[in-house]
Amino acid sequence: MKTVAILKQDQCIRRPFHRLAAGLMVGLSLLAATAQAEHYEVFLLAGQSNMDGRGAKKDLVGDLAKWAKPQPGVLINFRAGGLHRPLTLSHGFKPLQPGYSGTPGAKPDGLPSATFGPEVAMGAALAEGLPGKKVALIKCAEGGTSLSKDWAPGEQGKLYEQFIAFVGQVLKELQAKGDTYTLRGMAWHQGESDAGLPAGKYQELLTAFIQRVRADLKVKDLPFVIGEVYDNGHRDAVREGEKSASTAVSHAGFASAQGLKTSDKGTHFDAASQIELGRRFAQAMLPLLGRAQHDNSGNK
Repeated sequence: MKTVAILKQDQCIRRPFHRLAAGLMVGLSLLAATAQAEHYEVFLLAGQSNMDGRGAKKDLVGDLAKWAKPQPGVLINFRAGGLHRPLTLSHGFKPLQPGYSGTPGAKPDGLPSATFGPEVAMGAALAEGLPGKKVALIKCAEGGTSLSKDWAPGEQGKLYEQFIAFVGQVLKELQAKGDTYTLRGMAWHQGESDAGLPAGKYQELLTAFIQRVRADLKVKDLPFVIGEVYDNGHRDAVREGEKSASTAVSHAGFASAQGLKTSDKGTHFDAASQIELGRRFAQAMLPLLGRAQHDNSGNK
């Protein structure tokens, strides 16, 4: 009888310790999850081939060699194609480096590719300009696409609809991991396929596009930087439309293509120019961040 009593007493003593141990394990798990959670400053990038990127990674040598490596502390989630070209995906956030480009002929899962866009230098410059912050880029592009048709908001199944859906999906996946975010700005490089439009018409389309992006993403003053297309002597109207939109729209900026060079006959920026264009995107974006009054925090 005494043995049974002692066993029961021992069980009674151990149960609270078991409960305490279990509680401690749960608490430690929650603390670990909290410690691993991050807050990201999210920037969007969209457009056609020069945003997708045709800069050759093999040309990142000499003074440009540092750009061939992953950029510390910056992530990218990428998709290209989906309309006229095969869909290419990064399948989640990856360390930012050259290769997130849906180069024509590349296999859908052939990342990283041999080319890159302005995101490489833009992401690094944004991270430098936002010390202590973690920067994440969401890039969606397809070469040879027009704003007037392929990116037009309201066109079912076209790129605008795909872009908004992709951004929403990526942000939900980020939150599902316990992370939070603030949607900070967007960079746009497009216009070569709309070079035949009058300047006023392109400005009208781009202005409506910016307004729709801000409305659909629920960020009233989302900073928006417009990249200038290369001046090949036949794009004066679209270049004028881009500049006009950047001054007429609130919280908008302009990344000039002046002095940049192409690897072909006047369309696609070469490696050095893609790096410089990325810097110019960041230089135009950073001053806008302090002026824009918005709150689209993933803490909600």
